[in-house]
Amino acid sequence: MDIDIFQLPGIVRKRLHYVVFSVLACVALAAGFLVQQKPLYRSTAELYVDMQRGPVVGSGAGTGLDTQQLIGSQLYFLQSRDVLRDVVKRLDLTKDPYLAGPAATGDATDGVVDAIAANLLVERNGESFVFAITMKHRDSAMAAKIANAVGESYLRLTDSSRLDANLKTSTAIAEETEQLRQRVLEARAAVETFRAENGLLSTGQQGLITDQQLAALNQQLLAARQQAEQQKAAYDQARKLNLSDVESGAIPEALQSASLSGLRTRYGQMLERQAELSANLGNGHPQMRAVHSQISTMRAAIEKELARIRELTANTYERANANLAAVQKRFDEQTAANGDNGKVRFRLAQLVSEADTLDAVYKSFLTRAEELGRQQDLGAGNSRIISAAVPSSNPVRAPRLLVLAAAVLFGTAAGAALAVLREIVGGSLRSEQDLVTKTGAPVLGTIAAAGEARGDGRWSDRLARVVPFAQRAERRETTPRISGLTRAAHLIEAQFEPGVPATIAVLSAGGAGENAALGLARELQALGEEVLFSDGTLRRPAQGRFGAGGSVRIRTDIAAVRRDGPSRGHPQALEDMLSFRRIGAAGLRKVTALSSARVSTAFRDAPAGFTIIDCCGTPAEAILPAVLRHVDGILVVSALGATGAEALTALVAEIAPWRDKLIGNILVGDRAA
Repeated sequence: MDIDIFQLPGIVRKRLHYVVFSVLACVALAAGFLVQQKPLYRSTAELYVDMQRGPVVGSGAGTGLDTQQLIGSQLYFLQSRDVLRDVVKRLDLTKDPYLAGPAATGDATDGVVDAIAANLLVERNGESFVFAITMKHRDSAMAAKIANAVGESYLRLTDSSRLDANLKTSTAIAEETEQLRQRVLEARAAVETFRAENGLLSTGQQGLITDQQLAALNQQLLAARQQAEQQKAAYDQARKLNLSDVESGAIPEALQSASLSGLRTRYGQMLERQAELSANLGNGHPQMRAVHSQISTMRAAIEKELARIRELTANTYERANANLAAVQKRFDEQTAANGDNGKVRFRLAQLVSEADTLDAVYKSFLTRAEELGRQQDLGAGNSRIISAAVPSSNPVRAPRLLVLAAAVLFGTAAGAALAVLREIVGGSLRSEQDLVTKTGAPVLGTIAAAGEARGDGRWSDRLARVVPFAQRAERRETTPRISGLTRAAHLIEAQFEPGVPATIAVLSAGGAGENAALGLARELQALGEEVLFSDGTLRRPAQGRFGAGGSVRIRTDIAAVRRDGPSRGHPQALEDMLSFRRIGAAGLRKVTALSSARVSTAFRDAPAGFTIIDCCGTPAEAILPAVLRHVDGILVVSALGATGAEALTALVAEIAPWRDKLIGNILVGDRAA
């Protein structure tokens, strides 16, 4: 069955006694627990572990572990079974009544170890190397002893483990070191023998002599190439140099010479002299001819100097090329010589590499052996118990308020769960379709649940079921918040023949539909109908209706009205069982008996078109079969989430003989599926 989450509060309110009983049961259990619980004591010892030199498992050289991993390892080692078993043996805890429990056959050490592990808490204090060892025990002195014993056993076992491991490692390293020393000596001897046999002389760290010669020739070859390139550049510049370059001063730096500079200076002075004379004298003047002759002579001298420079640069360039060729030849010869013994040199490199590797391993073993020798002399280092545990005088108990609050919360949750489960198992009405399926009649209208006043009454009714002295709320003669009753009144008026009186009984399953009958009567009156309404109050004891002697029959206006016209049922006997009120233009008026004699007290009002009888939780339910024999129609009021399927099924079975009178349903609820 599907339950909407919005229906859960209504379900819990409906079955509030489930929650109350569940809370009471949980509170009773919690109170019993608080009374029966025995006090426990906690004692804490603080242990400092020196991560550098102390007894730290796995802190040896070469482990590759970081500090956090080492600290995490110590937390587990402090709580290991070896440490706890040592504590049990030292303190003889197999006879402890709290840890050992009932006497068991065989060795009880493992059971006591498990009990200590369950009551032991080891924590790291912040980011420090201090560990807090807390033990819980019913004896405060024993709790302090066990906490201190755990720290002492840890220090002793870790120190012993470290020393044993160092001793074994030292023995193994010593044996390996001796073997490595012999192998290193043999490897070095093999290298020297191989060099002597193949003429591969060495000068120490600088390497073989042939390699040094080849490196020197390489440097000479680079220098010769550089010089040849420079001389070629100077030669090319000398070939391009002419008189105009000398006149303009564009002489390359490599071709500069003192003679050429002097000739250029004197040539420049003669040109200036020629310019001065040409301004005052003609070209045929003797001084002008002398200047021209000197200039021609100077030009010839410059050309001769340029030819000398060209020849000089050419000779220098040829010598540089010859030197480069000679160095290149020597380099090629040395390279070929080294290439011929390449395999020999490669074998020598292998031998040297093997010897160096063995030597490095040998040195590392020597270093490790020295470190282990020093660690054996350190002992436990600075690791120690910095704060011993002392017996505590403050017992540890479960907080009473917290336990009771938890019991109330758990009881509330359990009660609500039981209420929902009971609702699911009981099969309450969940949708309009379920109602139509079970009753076989359509839904004429849907009305909202009652307001605050009615809600208060329901709470009072629920409380009255649980607490005997609680009083039920007064039934109020107020109509609920009605929206669908107007539609139902229209449908009912249309279903019956106009002008023919009709009697309708309003029933409910599980007490739903309070005041729904009164609301329907008023809606019919609002449509212009004269309505008689009975709130289900009996006029005389029920046994009088079924033949008891001495009864007095009182005639009301109902009988007078019904005699004048046809009737769909038998309302002439209803006035003897129920009290009626007339709902009309004059309001609500009660029809009463004036005397014990058979006296007609009929009002002079018009005949009533509809008679509405409220059988929803009223005394009329006690004579429901008698009422149904005299009615013309039956309305069933059901509430979503409140009306149980079993109650609705029982009601449908009860009205089975008059099933043909069932005209429809009225649904009460905030939602209708």
